[in-house]
Amino acid sequence: MDLDPSTHPLAAGTAATYGSLGSQEDISLQRQIFVAGPNSTYRLLKDGETFTDCNYWKRFAYPSVTREVSFIETVTDDGSIYSDIPEENTFAAGATETLTTAYTGTVIDFVTTYGGAARFLQVQNTDATAVVNGELNGDTNVTFQLAGEETQIFNQGDLAITLLRLKSDTSSSTASWIASVRSVPTS
Repeated sequence: MDLDPSTHPLAAGTAATYGSLGSQEDISLQRQIFVAGPNSTYRLLKDGETFTDCNYWKRFAYPSVTREVSFIETVTDDGSIYSDIPEENTFAAGATETLTTAYTGTVIDFVTTYGGAARFLQVQNTDATAVVNGELNGDTNVTFQLAGEETQIFNQGDLAITLLRLKSDTSSSTASWIASVRSVPTS
């Protein structure tokens, strides 16, 4: 790929010798590349553009590789791992939520927030007297109810949980959840 004259020190003296190399706003075709990604796909990477995907791409970024051979900069990192074996791309997520009396108050969208469906889910009513109601996958037919300090577990293989909605019969009661999520590359 050609050198960016606005940022690369070796490109500073080449404009007089070889003509203008362009600027960051005027990216030449040499400043883009197709790179093989997960799931037998290819991604077109262009200099200066950002994208969101799985941590597969960290293997091309510093400090996973030296600065001399890295060609991606990690801007944000959720800390999860990536493995070429899909079963190993599993991580835990969880939180304690303050509930309202409507399902719209507490909504956990596993696919959007964590990159994949929850394979395992445990929900615990942490209030001694309130009743917690849960709804899975936005389906009013897939619901559960927890009395004070009860726990509901959905094991791996029961169902893929894409969305969890929680509400309580009293406002400001709490419930905690923990899930096992397998990230799915979007490439």
